[in-house]
Amino acid sequence: MKNFFKKTLCIVLTLIMTTAVTVTGFATDTDSVLKFDENGDFTILHLTDWHTVYPIPEIHKQYVKEALAASDPDLVVLGGDMSEASTEDYPAAVKEICDLFIEAETPFVITFGNHDYLHGIAIDDMFALYKQYGGEYCLSEDENPELFGCGTCSLSVYSNDESRVAYEIYCFDSGCEVEGKGYESVHPEQIEWYQNKAEALKNANGGEYVPSVVFQHIIVQEIYDKLFPVAKEGDTKNVEAFDGIAYKMKAIPNLSNIKDGYLMEKPCPGYYNYGQLDAMSKNGDVRAMFFGHDHSNSFTVEIDGVDIVNTPSVKPHSTLKIINWGGRVITLHENGTYESEVLEGYDLADEKGSEIIDVGGVSWLEIIFTKIWKAFIKVSLVFWNFATKVFYNF
Repeated sequence: MKNFFKKTLCIVLTLIMTTAVTVTGFATDTDSVLKFDENGDFTILHLTDWHTVYPIPEIHKQYVKEALAASDPDLVVLGGDMSEASTEDYPAAVKEICDLFIEAETPFVITFGNHDYLHGIAIDDMFALYKQYGGEYCLSEDENPELFGCGTCSLSVYSNDESRVAYEIYCFDSGCEVEGKGYESVHPEQIEWYQNKAEALKNANGGEYVPSVVFQHIIVQEIYDKLFPVAKEGDTKNVEAFDGIAYKMKAIPNLSNIKDGYLMEKPCPGYYNYGQLDAMSKNGDVRAMFFGHDHSNSFTVEIDGVDIVNTPSVKPHSTLKIINWGGRVITLHENGTYESEVLEGYDLADEKGSEIIDVGGVSWLEIIFTKIWKAFIKVSLVFWNFATKVFYNF
């Protein structure tokens, strides 16, 4: 019955959007195609974990506006856990979020987070709200209603001359929670969907896999393989257990495996591991997987040839985690490479002409403190990276 309603909703939305496209001419406008610019670049702004009330606080809106202006993205990916509005206010809250991107004339796509499931609104109905209020700028699709969750889809980025698909962007719904165990994960049918997509793209690309990036909310379990040792048999103290594997939670994780960024809190992956990273690593097409969920983390860790990247929360943090408030700018290159950096809220607020401080929520004193704290962390990380490498290899 659920699948029937999902299919019906999908058909209705498709008809609505098709009508809108016919009227606006968006679908026939070649400028609407996602493609690399003349320099071979395509820019994505990843904004996740807003956890905002309704109306959106001015500091959230001002950061998003200035981040859009600073990065000039070709696409925005909303990483989930967007609004904490009440059930009755939720439609208005979604409209307020979508209006930010309509005003900036910037297309966006959403990957739902676990908290998006907890507001008394069915995830399919929430998806329909983003499609309704985002209009032509919301590029999300529930590509196969039979799949777990809602909104799993892919977007093709074409070469500058539009002759081929030069990069593929995969968006997954990683679900909510596994009762009594922990968080959800990307499911087997979604992984199979990705594999079929990747093979079809490969066949259309002369037998070569198309370079790809992945966006979803909840991080993969393998991140623990790089940060913590497997617990010894019978050890139950300070142990984090997943399906079939238990890890010993050391006071200091193995920081030597972090390529860049900061680890400010313990990552919270899905309980079950259905082999998503294995499938993507085997193909060799996925350059990086981008996650939210863990609000104050901003690290990059390479696992089996794939960069595992955490983007921090848009919502300002407090105390010692404040350096990681913001979003992530990702630049895809037509040659199949990519690069990314965090656009930190306090760094943006320190730029000439910024109005982030003017709208309230942060102060110059916090910016000064953040600069001092960040400098201390950069110096101390040199020691901790070396120390943990020795310790974990001992």
